[in-house]
Amino acid sequence: MIKQPSRWPTAFLSALVFITVTLLAPARAEPMRGINVGDSIPPRTVETLDKEKMTIPAENGITVLVYWATWNPRSAPALATWEKYAEEYRDQPVTVVAINADHQMMDASKLKLVQSYIEEHKVGLPVYVDAGLELYNEIGVVVLPTTLFFHSDGKLVFKRGSFSSGAPLDLKEALEQELGIGKSKEEVKKEKAAREAVYKPKNNALLYYNLGIQLEKRGMKKKGRDRWILALQRDPDYADPLIALENYFFKDGRTSEAEVALKDLLERKGLGELKDRLSPPGEPGKTEGMEFTTKESVVPSGNIVSPGKESVVPSISVKSPESGAAPQRPR
Repeated sequence: MIKQPSRWPTAFLSALVFITVTLLAPARAEPMRGINVGDSIPPRTVETLDKEKMTIPAENGITVLVYWATWNPRSAPALATWEKYAEEYRDQPVTVVAINADHQMMDASKLKLVQSYIEEHKVGLPVYVDAGLELYNEIGVVVLPTTLFFHSDGKLVFKRGSFSSGAPLDLKEALEQELGIGKSKEEVKKEKAAREAVYKPKNNALLYYNLGIQLEKRGMKKKGRDRWILALQRDPDYADPLIALENYFFKDGRTSEAEVALKDLLERKGLGELKDRLSPPGEPGKTEGMEFTTKESVVPSGNIVSPGKESVVPSISVKSPESGAAPQRPR
């Protein structure tokens, strides 16, 4: 029997050659995916539709670039917002530049379409064209509209894509921070956290409070008052219903008789401890040791009948997150 030669030396040598070539081969650079905040760009020249040239970033202050397109529905409010801010901060070192990004190559017909859009929407900002969308691609714009802030040295200090309902306020705060005329980032962060820290009433108190509001709007003020009492009974720390009761009793002025009547009602309903939490005279809304919320729940329209008819409020099947029990029909 003829013994076959072993193949392992050949396989070993092949693997060794492959590993050596792989390790010694030059590494490929990752494709550029746009610039990040802190990166810089060299000066660039852009042109208006009338061929007027401008170098960006501007020589001084902050240059705001707003990339937009005629086919993008959020571009119109973005342009209107920045036109407003350009006027508001005209005494500050701010240059707002609107750059159209409809197409990579812009022929006469496409430029005419942009001009028609500018006239139709009464765009007052100077509109420029990024030839070949070179800067657009270098920056890495992925959504329109996109807003960018550059310092005069070309450093990108702010970048935001899209334009949500909260964008105008966020962009204004960001611009003022860069100009050094607004609140610090820490202050803005604290205020935002405070706005989001909404008190959540317990035991469906919010539902009864809103039901009282709806009844009052329909002229059934006493029934609305009773629902606010129910809201306080379910959550004595919830301030909104107590403020509503104050407005109910003090609608003709905070007389001693009205204050006595309110305190008497609270006492009779087992809420005597709230008498000391009423707003100080002349300072409505400033209760002591209570929490507010501006978040409204939905009250089905079928729960309320027209004024002059007997009000029938069906049982409410929403469960309380704390007790797990559904509130009974208010009586």
